[in-house]
Amino acid sequence: MNKIYYVAVNGDDANDGGTLQCPFRTIGRAAQAMEAGDVCFIREGVYRETVAPVRNGREDAPIRFEAYGNERVVVSGCDEVTEWTQHDGAVYKAKLDWDLGDGSETLVYFDEELGMEAQWPKIRDRLDRSQYARVDAATSGLTNSTIFDEDLQSFPDGHWDGAMVACVNGVGYFMSTAKVSSFAAGTLYHEQWVSSADHYHTKLGDLYFITRTLRALDTEKEWYYGSGERMLYVIVPEGKHPADCVVEVKRREYAFDLRYRQHIHIAGVDCRGASITAEEGRHCLIRKSRIYGMDRSFGYRQSIYGRTRGVALGGYGNTLRDCEISHFEGNGISISGERNSVYNCYIHDGNFEATYASMIWLTGVGHWVSRCTITRSGRTSISGVFSRSIIEYCDISFANALTKDSGMIYLFNHDFDQTQIHHNWLHDNLSDHLSFGFYMDAWTSGISFFRNVIWNIPERGMVLNRPIQRTLIYNNTFFRKAIADSSIFCLDDMYGTHMANNLFADGEIRRWGGHSVVSHNRFDADPRFVDAENGDFRLRADSPVIGQGLPIAGVTDGYRGLAPDPGAYEFGGEGWMPGHSFELAKVHDRTGGGEFVPLEHESLLRNGGFEAGGLAPWVAVSGTPRVVFECAWDYSKNGGYPTVVRSNKYAAVLGSGERIEQQVAGLKPNTSYIFFAGIKSGGEYRQAIEYAETNASGQWDREPDGTPAIYRDVRYVGPMHSKEWIKLASIDFGVSGQYDNVSIGLNKVVGSVTVEIRIDRLDGELIGAVAQQTPYDGVWRYFGAPLSTVEGVHDVYLLLTGEGQCLIHNLLFHNTFRAGAARMSVRGHGGPEEELVVNRWNWESTLSELHFTTGPEVSPVTVAIDNVGALAVIGMPAQRIYVDDCGLWEQP
Repeated sequence: MNKIYYVAVNGDDANDGGTLQCPFRTIGRAAQAMEAGDVCFIREGVYRETVAPVRNGREDAPIRFEAYGNERVVVSGCDEVTEWTQHDGAVYKAKLDWDLGDGSETLVYFDEELGMEAQWPKIRDRLDRSQYARVDAATSGLTNSTIFDEDLQSFPDGHWDGAMVACVNGVGYFMSTAKVSSFAAGTLYHEQWVSSADHYHTKLGDLYFITRTLRALDTEKEWYYGSGERMLYVIVPEGKHPADCVVEVKRREYAFDLRYRQHIHIAGVDCRGASITAEEGRHCLIRKSRIYGMDRSFGYRQSIYGRTRGVALGGYGNTLRDCEISHFEGNGISISGERNSVYNCYIHDGNFEATYASMIWLTGVGHWVSRCTITRSGRTSISGVFSRSIIEYCDISFANALTKDSGMIYLFNHDFDQTQIHHNWLHDNLSDHLSFGFYMDAWTSGISFFRNVIWNIPERGMVLNRPIQRTLIYNNTFFRKAIADSSIFCLDDMYGTHMANNLFADGEIRRWGGHSVVSHNRFDADPRFVDAENGDFRLRADSPVIGQGLPIAGVTDGYRGLAPDPGAYEFGGEGWMPGHSFELAKVHDRTGGGEFVPLEHESLLRNGGFEAGGLAPWVAVSGTPRVVFECAWDYSKNGGYPTVVRSNKYAAVLGSGERIEQQVAGLKPNTSYIFFAGIKSGGEYRQAIEYAETNASGQWDREPDGTPAIYRDVRYVGPMHSKEWIKLASIDFGVSGQYDNVSIGLNKVVGSVTVEIRIDRLDGELIGAVAQQTPYDGVWRYFGAPLSTVEGVHDVYLLLTGEGQCLIHNLLFHNTFRAGAARMSVRGHGGPEEELVVNRWNWESTLSELHFTTGPEVSPVTVAIDNVGALAVIGMPAQRIYVDDCGLWEQP
């Protein structure tokens, strides 16, 4: 029989918790007792604990934690500090009995209000750039850099020694941090930023502030933590003694820890100073909660992506709905795993650290973000590397308060596998340079973007940097600035991209690329909106664009039976409104995933770019093909095009005789289709982190969790110094002369270095040596050298010599003039099997296209790619082939 438990701040964990008169004292005590179907009602008060259920609920009998009635319940990640002594004037101090590290993750609250770490200048609103200091002059170097500001001359020499400077430096993509080594004459001398290439060099006018020092503590609601003595210093509001208010300091990471739990429901419980995690959970539900000031990780050499998770939904089928989430340092919500949902939430005032973290950050597949209001962020609102997801009916505004060159939704370097983004408002980007609405940066593919409104964007409403593949842009409205733009990052192609029925109130389409369809877009007349100044973009009855659109199945269906209109709103159609509404939560009482709109020109293949990191739903029919990681973003910009991936970060590699297939449903009869793929011929590729053995005289870089460190999306080994080495096991050189070159991915080369390549033993035969005599600090780049003739399978040692140091990402053995042969094929389409043999030389990156037509009756078809081995030339051995950017769509 299901049980009901009660918890109250005046309870006792020695009680049985079964009545209002005998409640437990802690929620955790109830969590220990609860089983599937049980309910815990929590009385008003603050509970300082992490609640971690020990059992799972079931679909028909979840375990439920709920606020009792309408009482206010708060689970706090903080403990109260009470033992205070006066330090100096209004500054008081207290020694903590728990370790806060260096203070990077510290949060302090004054009477439930989030305090600020002591800083100069005084910034009350971290998203208001007018409150930041501005750089007057700067220098950048490999070991030390400087910032000069006339306003700093009022401070004595040495005043800021040992502090931390935070700066939106150079191109302004994100905020960097570094330790101040010394201060004199208005100049901060500081360590190098984590990204130190030329375009990140600090320049005149960059935003910055100084923190992590007691000398900055001089304003109420501020704090400083001295890590050496574990001492917290504060100035409380209105000059009070700390005993006259509640001062709380973060101690616990989570309010609720639902990791690996199933069917746990939380309702009406607020969280302060702690987040909720459902990573690896299944079918957990969090609703009607206010989650305030969750987590923080703001330290020296800040990571480009940040390190906080915010509210974390992972695993499968978890839902966050009807919640308010605000005042967080990095990510507001992190979504991973599969089929997780965020619905009807108000997400605001976040990403203070202004990194590539975002208000909602997604990875994984099949997620649903719907009817949310997302506003006021340091950088972008929605971002990540995810696939086959839905973002719909969201009101997204006031993003990029501190950064440059970003959009409200920013997507980059990934195959999003026909993610659909529709019926959203994107407006009021706050960036003052390269400010965009919807931004698909280079190497992005697989997006369907329709029925959205974009307005009040300082520079361009939409940017799609080429190359772009498999992207559909239908029936969107653009107003002030109504510009859609596409510039070339590397390759000038837009395979499978459609741009149709878009309405530009005062703009144009610029620099659009080839291999795309552009039709029925209107920017030649005043569309006569009902009230654009107040966000009403419906068409008036006298609009000249009514009926000027192109019928698009799934997008323009069901309106009047007449020719459709361009733009996001059809005249006489649904006057939809995006954003959250807690009052109407019951009206939109949905949980679980959304529904995809059937669009006939989307690619029918799944995981076409292998960005899921594995083959599925591709099937290995013969051999053991695998998926490899590289970064086209960096490597494609240097040395021609010697990358093993065509775009994004992954590719499938097939040895001689290996074959992959995918079964595809949904094709129409008597219809022409194109099956395409990016196929390259290449050699033996390994990542440095795949080493079997290693020798390091010092400590190589690692992430906080101990995994290999990341620089520019790439995990690396290093910095390596002279006589340090790694061993890569069992590399197959094939027959004699199969490879004649070696390339090594290097970065952050300081001084002269040589990477010796030896086989079988550390002092074994030297088969190549890659030398770099001058410093290099930029994108990841291949450095190459000739390779001696080798055959068979050998262990390979990479031994560093020279007085310098460097980071190593990968190793590639290849042949300058030899290519393998691949075959693309399709069967089951109602006719004889179609095939195309592909030979790609010298890392050529052009897509290969196999055209076919279905018969009158169509069952699911099977597409395949196999490595057919050597070319029909005597003495030319087989090469591996690398497969990327596959798609299958109806021929336009």
